[in-house]
Amino acid sequence: MTIDALDLFGDPSILKVSATDIASAGSCPRHLAVKIRPDVKSRRWRRSFGSEKTFVLGIVNDLLRAAHSSEWAHDPQHLAGWIAQELDRRRVHRLLRPYATVAVTNILEAHWDIEDEIGPLQLFQSDPSIGTVERTLTVWGPLYRTEDGVREVRRYRLGTAHVDPTPEDLLWVSTAAQVAAGFPSRDTPVRIRVVEIGAADGSIAVLFDGTPDDADAAFSAEAKHVAGSLGDLGTAVPGYECASCKIAGACDALIPVPEVLGQPIKGYASRSISPSGLDRYQRCPAQWLLSSDLNLPKDQEYSGAQTRGLLVHTWLEAAHARGVGCSDDDLPAPGGDIGLAATVMDAADYAISHPYLRQHVASCPLATDGVEYVASETAIHGFDHDAEVIAVTKPDLVFRIGDRLVAREVKTTRTLPASGADDVYADNLQVPFLLSMLSAGVAEAHGCTTATVEVEVLTPDTGEVYAWDLEEPGLAESVRSDVAAAARDWHVDAEWHTRTGAHCAWCPVRQWCPDRQVYENQELATVEGSPAPVDDEPAPF
Repeated sequence: MTIDALDLFGDPSILKVSATDIASAGSCPRHLAVKIRPDVKSRRWRRSFGSEKTFVLGIVNDLLRAAHSSEWAHDPQHLAGWIAQELDRRRVHRLLRPYATVAVTNILEAHWDIEDEIGPLQLFQSDPSIGTVERTLTVWGPLYRTEDGVREVRRYRLGTAHVDPTPEDLLWVSTAAQVAAGFPSRDTPVRIRVVEIGAADGSIAVLFDGTPDDADAAFSAEAKHVAGSLGDLGTAVPGYECASCKIAGACDALIPVPEVLGQPIKGYASRSISPSGLDRYQRCPAQWLLSSDLNLPKDQEYSGAQTRGLLVHTWLEAAHARGVGCSDDDLPAPGGDIGLAATVMDAADYAISHPYLRQHVASCPLATDGVEYVASETAIHGFDHDAEVIAVTKPDLVFRIGDRLVAREVKTTRTLPASGADDVYADNLQVPFLLSMLSAGVAEAHGCTTATVEVEVLTPDTGEVYAWDLEEPGLAESVRSDVAAAARDWHVDAEWHTRTGAHCAWCPVRQWCPDRQVYENQELATVEGSPAPVDDEPAPF
């Protein structure tokens, strides 16, 4: 497919390929194809960016560059004061300062440890690149060198360094080594190193250490053919990349869902949101920013209920992916052969999930005549052009009955909700969000004229399915109002204030919160009197 067919313009022959692009070769081909072509843009849409600088590793990288030329930053006794002064001077948002302080400190300490091993390092080049204007290979990260010919390129991780690299990591590493070896200069490198440093804990992983010839061989063997394969404009696979894609608003792979969020104008930035993200924002805007948007390292321990929910969903995903109904034969008693479960969990986990799964069999929709399987645990991506937001939801199961599209969620709990469907609706933003998505265009995109959202609640002793049909009088209006209310503040927020409360005790990013001490000395591990939520599984987004 050509750029004209996608209503794009610009010179498609100019290619700028990064190590990250090559490592991300398994993501959306169209996203990568336009990303590596810096001159190509959409005629119909422009991504809007927020006014606040929140690229946290970019802030950390800026401070590290400044640290190399500051005598105060080289003195451990003055380092904290220097970092605080630099954060003030750069007007870094207060929510980012705790993490940035830890990250800069950890990386500098790791840097000094590396110098103890290989000698003094000079910052040689930030974001080095090789090649021509038309075909550039680049790395986002600093390149250092020693006087005796060592070159070291670094990759910073938000959390911890990958001591056991994945295949994708190795693609990044071989590309970075090639760029480090080939970066032009008067000196001739004799040794190339690629090092990861975990910003959250100062961990170090040396992932490449060899000669320039070794670097060239590794690139040729592992990454060169991948770099040459990037650029398929014809294939689009919606995913997490949509939020940063420069043609998302003009991509035909995103289902048009006009007014799905009930926001008539564009807000803070072009980005994506899910119902779990809006839930998190409503609990605490700061938690949403640090956890969902910036993806800072999380300190999260799953409760027994959350673990149980994950196990149940894991089994259901494997079972429903077959496209046939679940039966008692699929669920042998724990203690012997565990059947289908053996492919996704061990015997102990199966014993935990088995009582709940048995209650599902009677209400498995795929066992009913006339039901057509569509998907399980598959994210649905839609684009709201009014809000300029990608709306994402991930129902546990989607199926079709005639011209009706049905999206079902499965929840596990100890007892059924006291007020039935009313409680389920009130406790799960996923219900109105899904209904809004289905009515705004998702049902039509699947060739259906109407739709239903179901929530199946499973207990160890029973199960119940609650349903909401789009034809119900007044439902569509209520859904629009509820989703609009949930999204209104998030849509325009550029401050993300902390909202302290009982949730601070278990907030997964509390270690990075500037207001964490408000509840630090209080015993809030359990909160008496709070109703048990129906949804006891970790949010998928």
